[in-house]
Amino acid sequence: MTGRELRQAREKKGWTQEEAAPRLGLSQSYLSMLEKDKRAVPKARLEQVLNVYDYVLSPLELPLQGEESWGELGNQEVAEQLAGLGYPGFSYMRSKATWNPAELLVAALTKDELESRLTEALPWLVLKFNAMEWSWVVLQVKMHDSQNRLGFVLTLATTLAEHMGKSAVSQQLSNVAEGLMPSVLLRELTLCHEHMPQAERRWLKEHSTPEAKQWNVLSDLSSEHLSHAVVN
Repeated sequence: MTGRELRQAREKKGWTQEEAAPRLGLSQSYLSMLEKDKRAVPKARLEQVLNVYDYVLSPLELPLQGEESWGELGNQEVAEQLAGLGYPGFSYMRSKATWNPAELLVAALTKDELESRLTEALPWLVLKFNAMEWSWVVLQVKMHDSQNRLGFVLTLATTLAEHMGKSAVSQQLSNVAEGLMPSVLLRELTLCHEHMPQAERRWLKEHSTPEAKQWNVLSDLSSEHLSHAVVN
């Protein structure tokens, strides 16, 4: 949330800084610094700010949790975040998204083990939040040797976008994927299932989809399996 957005939210309420500051639990001078972008809104205060101002923050504007928090994301936490972001497969869950979709994507892709129902949701995440900061995402996955997984997920999302007639989104995602091609790792990866039995690995070597083989990923997941991921 930028200082400008913070000021506009206050002005919509018709409050002066002196009136808004105690409601936010801040001093007037500190609020002034926030509105001038001299300080970032503290993570601990963000929810209170949003509640006080009745401000609806786009998930892509949510602050990053930081790499040290990625390990805390287990299967249940990832599912809850996807539900909060609107993933149809988890519509039965009542939860609120607190993670930026871009960071959630990266954190998920860097995990050695993630339930299949969650990895199947990643193309939807890419498609739904295609305006995420891709340069940051690409840099992070390269730093964690997960570019093959991202490339595969992008390819699935690109196909979904084509089926939906979203040509501009399809082209955008295709461009991101093409930028990853020169950095594809030669070693085979799984789609976050590194501890799979050897028998399954041998089977997938023969039966992985062409899209998965393109990215050196052992997976039989295809866009046909993801009809639930259609985004309106």
